[in-house]
Amino acid sequence: MANYAIIRTGGKQYRAEPGAQLTIEKIEGERGGSVSFEDVLFVRAEDAIQIGAPLLAGVMVRATIVEQTRDKKVLIHKHKKRKKYRKTQGHRQWITRVRIEEIVA
Repeated sequence: MANYAIIRTGGKQYRAEPGAQLTIEKIEGERGGSVSFEDVLFVRAEDAIQIGAPLLAGVMVRATIVEQTRDKKVLIHKHKKRKKYRKTQGHRQWITRVRIEEIVA
């Protein structure tokens, strides 16, 4: 069985395994910098399972920032029929790619 944890960051939940890369909402930090996530909801280590209510105390996930970049462009199009109204707008969200190093329980 693989060791993994469910973490919460940027209002979303992610499954974090050591060695995995995650694309998350932008967090502050330089490329190559270290980051730790303390909002851990669930941990599985071998056969032991810990479930937080809502968070686990004393558990954190350490990660390294791989890249600070922007996501793909999302196009927003508004249109009103018979009124000659058309509007197209684009949005690119800032994202951070992190590599999970370890789960500290």
